[in-house]
Amino acid sequence: MCFGIVTCILCYQCIVLSWVLLDKGIPVKSFNEIKSVLVQALASHGQLSDAFNTYEEIKQAGCSLEPKAVISLIEHLQSDEEALSRLLLLLETLTDPNYWLDGCLRTILYCVRYKHLRPAVNLLEQLRDQVCTDELALEVIFDKVFSFIAESESTSLEFGLDLLHAMKSELGLTPSRKCLDFLLHACVTAKDLQSSLFIWQEYQAAGLPYNTLSFLRMYQALLAAGDRKAAKVLGRKIPKDDPHVRSIIESCTLTYLEKKEEKKKKKKKK
Repeated sequence: MCFGIVTCILCYQCIVLSWVLLDKGIPVKSFNEIKSVLVQALASHGQLSDAFNTYEEIKQAGCSLEPKAVISLIEHLQSDEEALSRLLLLLETLTDPNYWLDGCLRTILYCVRYKHLRPAVNLLEQLRDQVCTDELALEVIFDKVFSFIAESESTSLEFGLDLLHAMKSELGLTPSRKCLDFLLHACVTAKDLQSSLFIWQEYQAAGLPYNTLSFLRMYQALLAAGDRKAAKVLGRKIPKDDPHVRSIIESCTLTYLEKKEEKKKKKKKK
């Protein structure tokens, strides 16, 4: 289905909902449900100004926005001066634990994307207090946050390190192996040797033995940062029985060593 057809369908949906709302015989409950669906449709269509105007109408009528519509607003809200405060207010309206958890995680990821460290830490603290009885669920949530940091082009490695510090010192939590793996991956992208060495020590601090994956990530981080000597020493410790491991090592060698040598040769010729 092409984008134009999708746009037409959404516009038609909004028009139909607006027309239905003109019927003054609609019960209050149904009126609120229809308005909430309208907010959800407008938000998903990118018409956030109209969506929030409709949301204000719902509040003025003494009603509450349906949770799905709240999540839709949180999901589609774009960055501006009022966005964060709006997100936090929307989050407060979610009373259902499952919807609140979903909305909280989305808001945290927004904070990570736009580097709002303090609000992110505050929300993670609330989240910890909500799900502290389920350590596995809490670990999965933190893994998602650090995965987002590793994959995001807009979020800096420094933000990830600051969040790791807050996680340990303020929230009293120990990072999981995946959290550190994601940060080490971010070090590769940033070609940051000092941060790579710091994260490498964090595995020991967290009581996490190095495994093949962590060795491979650190090997890659050292090569990316230009420390060939340390990479060579570490490379000897990596078990090479698995063909996939050998393939990754060869790929790293090609990417960070052979290509650099080719560039040097080309510069000399010039």
